[in-house]
Amino acid sequence: MNSATPPDSHSQQSPTRVRWLMILLATFTAVLLYLDRVCISTAGETVAQNLGITKAELDKVLGAFFVTYALGQLPAGWLGDRYGARWTLGLYIFLWSLATGLLAFARTLSALLILRLACGLFEAGAYPLAASIVRRWVPTPWRGTASAIIAVGGRLGGAVAPVMTIQLMLAWTWGSQWWSIPDDAKASLDSWRPVMGLYGLAGIVGAGFFVLLFRDWPHLHPAVNAAELRLIRGNEALNAGSSQGSSEWPPILAMVCSFPMWMNCAVQFSANLGWGFLVTKLPQFLNETFHSSQQQQGWLQSLPLAAGIIGLFLGGLFTDALTRSFGPRWGRSLAMSGSRLLVFAALVAVPFAGSAWTATLLLAVVGMATDLGTPAVWAFGQDVGGRFVGSAVGWANMWGNFGVAVSPAFFGWIVGASASGSGWNHAFQACAAVNLIAAVAALGVNASKPLVPDHQTYSGNRGS
Repeated sequence: MNSATPPDSHSQQSPTRVRWLMILLATFTAVLLYLDRVCISTAGETVAQNLGITKAELDKVLGAFFVTYALGQLPAGWLGDRYGARWTLGLYIFLWSLATGLLAFARTLSALLILRLACGLFEAGAYPLAASIVRRWVPTPWRGTASAIIAVGGRLGGAVAPVMTIQLMLAWTWGSQWWSIPDDAKASLDSWRPVMGLYGLAGIVGAGFFVLLFRDWPHLHPAVNAAELRLIRGNEALNAGSSQGSSEWPPILAMVCSFPMWMNCAVQFSANLGWGFLVTKLPQFLNETFHSSQQQQGWLQSLPLAAGIIGLFLGGLFTDALTRSFGPRWGRSLAMSGSRLLVFAALVAVPFAGSAWTATLLLAVVGMATDLGTPAVWAFGQDVGGRFVGSAVGWANMWGNFGVAVSPAFFGWIVGASASGSGWNHAFQACAAVNLIAAVAALGVNASKPLVPDHQTYSGNRGS
């Protein structure tokens, strides 16, 4: 281990950049995460026809993923704080990829549901563990940038997934004629199966590369020099004892009793309610309202997710600028509230769109505005979480992802219960109202007070 060399003898060294390789690995994980998450909704119509299930049953499958995804957040955050990410996240990637690959063999609604529940549970490990990677590997002034890069990986995977999934399905259907596929071509009913198998195999290989290249702590990586160690943690990074994670339990009581934390959870719930539409129901909306072809649906579904990348970069600059001017109390709160108001305005306008492209551009505003508030949400967890950052992020993500879990049923129920032709309009109006409420709730977010003061510990019971 290179930490045996006294740091003073390398005072003139330039820091190595291994920390950014670790962030790149986390970003690649986020790409796989969203590729496997979005693909099933893109292929949803074909999956339903192939298995002979109804739209309502498909909605339950799409929502079920996010139930286990939400419930798995806090345990995953604790595992990241306790054991580190190398083997834990590597195992998570392997298991969710295996569940995705096994979808190729699903023949019943029950099999489909079980595999999506499993996929959601294992994907829950990605972002809380990514937060622990950032905490352990990145100096404080660069943690916002590192978090944004990882989040962009997720949005990139989500943007690529619809187009790639449809094109692979059509290529499987048309075989040697794949280069001359008509714009209105339809994929065969079994074409989604090999695509799921391919995604699963890619993830299993990716899990192997992650375990091979990643290390839990900077001083454990043979390519990290003493200068980079000091840059990341100072002399503390050279202490071999720091390789042990915290054995403390998550501060559940503190999180339950925190009003700002609940307001942050409300913001995340509303954000994910609308964003969940983009990754689950958008293809159905485009088909039923504008009769879009499968190829067009793939391209159009990608746009709002791609717009989120712009929102992430702008959101990081926005919340940091507000924080420098007004402090963390309003720097996080106003960024969250402003993003919810922008989502509200875009959703109100969607029912007035006269074409698939106009509606999609408005929904791209929804995607961009949703992620405009994401850096503030993540920064809030890092601001107040302290040594429990993985648990704090996991707790908020849990409640936020309940919003995605109910999103398919929320939109499906309103559309089904409304008069013919008005269902989607009512659904967008209802979602807009939820975001307006969240804009008010965001004003109660206070990032200036830590969840647990540094002198307090959690070892089952709260103590000092």
